[in-house]
Formats: sequence, C-alpha cells, structure tokens
Amino acid sequence: MKESMRVTITSGTIIKFILWIAIFAALFYVRDFVIALLVAVVLASAAEMPVKTMMKWGLSRGISVSLLFLSFIAIIASIALIFVPPLADDIARFVQTLPQLLNSIRIFGSDMGFRDLSLAVQELSKTIDKGQILTILKNTLVGTTGIFATSAAVIGGVVNLLLTFVLAFYLALEERGVQKFLSLIVPKTNEKYVEDLWMRSQQKIGLWMQGQLLLSLLVALLVYIPMLILGMPYAALLGVLAFGGELIPMVGLTFATIPALFIAWTHGGLPLLGIVALIYFIISQLENHVLYPRVMNKMVGVPSVIVIIALVIGAKFAGIWGVILSVPLAAIFMELASDHNKRKQEPLG
Repeated sequence: MKESMRVTITSGTIIKFILWIAIFAALFYVRDFVIALLVAVVLASAAEMPVKTMMKWGLSRGISVSLLFLSFIAIIASIALIFVPPLADDIARFVQTLPQLLNSIRIFGSDMGFRDLSLAVQELSKTIDKGQILTILKNTLVGTTGIFATSAAVIGGVVNLLLTFVLAFYLALEERGVQKFLSLIVPKTNEKYVEDLWMRSQQKIGLWMQGQLLLSLLVALLVYIPMLILGMPYAALLGVLAFGGELIPMVGLTFATIPALFIAWTHGGLPLLGIVALIYFIISQLENHVLYPRVMNKMVGVPSVIVIIALVIGAKFAGIWGVILSVPLAAIFMELASDHNKRKQEPLG
C-alpha cells in the first residue's frame, strides 16, 4: 500500500508568498529609482576617501563634500564649454566639404545617386557655420521640439541622473550616511553583520574609484600622445574627453571616439580619419581586454574573469548604469562569498 504524502499550506505562508511577490513587483516597477539609489550609494562610498583626505587638511565634512561635488560639476561644464564650440566648427567644416566627398564616391563605376545627394546638400553647405551648428544643438536638446521636450525616455534619464547626483551628495554629506541608510532597510538581527560587510566593501569601492581614475589617466595619455604626434588639433581636449569617457567602463571611450573622427576628417581627410580610427580601436581593445580587468584585479581584488562577466551582466540588465555598478557589486558579492566560505569551514559546536 502506497503511503500518501500530505502537504499543508497555511494562510500565513500564502500571505508571506504574496507579500514577497508584491515587494519584487514594486521593486521592478521602480527599478530606475532602485538603480539610481545603488549608483548613488556607490558614488557616495567612492567619495569617502577623498573627503577624509580633505578633512585631514582641517576642512569640515560639509565643505569637503561640497568642494568635491562642485569640482566634478566644474570639470564637466569646462569640458562642454571648451570642447563644444570647436567641435561645432569642425561639424560645419565637415558639412561644407560633404558635397565634394559625395561627388567623389564611385561604386562599380557608378555614382549610385550620391551626385544627386551632393546637389541637395550643396545649398546647405554654402551657408552653414559654427553659430548655426550650436543653435541646432541647443534646439535639439532643449528646444520646444527637441529631444528633451519630446522623449519621455530622455527626460526620465535626465531626472534619474540628477536624482542620483543629489542622493550621492546627501549620502556623502552625512557622517556614516550609507551605514545609517542600510540600518533602516535591513532587519535588526542582521544589522551588525551588514554594517561590517559594508565597511569592508566600502574600502574596495574606494579602491575601485582609484582604479577608475588610474585607468582614465592611462587612456588619456594613450590618446593624447598619438594625437600630438599626428598633429591633430585639440589633442589635449581629446585626451581630456577620453579621460572623462573612461570613467564609464567599456563604452565611454566609444563616445569619446566620435568627435575625434570628426576632427580627423575635417583636418586631414580620409587618410587621417583611418589612422585615428585605428588608434582608437587599438586603445579600446587594450582597455577592454587587458588594462581594465588587470587593474581591477590588482586594485579591488576581483579576478579578471569575474570583472568581465560582471561587466557583461551589468550591461545586459541595466545598460550604462549596470556597467558602472558591475565591479563594485562584484566586490560585494566576493566579500559575501568569502564570509560564506569561512562559515562552512568553522567547526560545528
């Protein structure tokens, strides 16, 4: 006779199951905010090391945090103000030379319609200048019919960016701000362990930021020196742009490549464009597959393979934000795995 197995599900179990589903659904619904909060926590933790350094100089915490964040804003604004006008000039020059380029294109001995396109662009190219390009850029971004005015996705992205920055500022401003935040969201029984885990993880996040700055400096030099040798205009600005782009791992350098290609084309034509494109391609491959994994392994202690896997997973789930979060989160998971392994090896008592 077969024994029957009876499974009893209490109303309390059902309520807990529904509650967990509701929590995960709510987190998924506000996932953009959750990602912004995670990035803010990472940025606030990364700011802790330079803030403590400035406090040793006799500055208060409020002044130190404010100076750090204002310096960051000033650097971004300076890059935009210094770099955008000459880039607009190069775009205007590119449009002016575009008809000649289209006229010269031949595919299997035929112009393939490029001559007609050249005639259509010719009138525009006669009147285009830097001022018009700057106006077009301004209207495209913030005009009544621009991207920010018509794209809810872009508006959401800008709001999340500002929210992330504000959250990071206030978390850094508060003494032990991240620890206090964690104590609010974790159970009382796990509070001590989570705080200890975070203290260890925070050191790794600080080292991660140092590694990012080191990588950015290396990539900036790798860009600046060849551009200087080639006689490229704005070589220093291209190096600064590469430095800023490298702060976004894996993809930032790609964005920094676009203005360099524009400048190469307008000042040296196709030969210089090909050389610059090849230089940036080599630098990006070196950065993606050699420099970034090795520096992160050396500075943070996360193996190169884990770094690459974390970057791929982060990019898949959360795009650029996921890429930024990937190594810090991997460092935290490595600490969790180490603690779990230590508990397994402890003798049973």
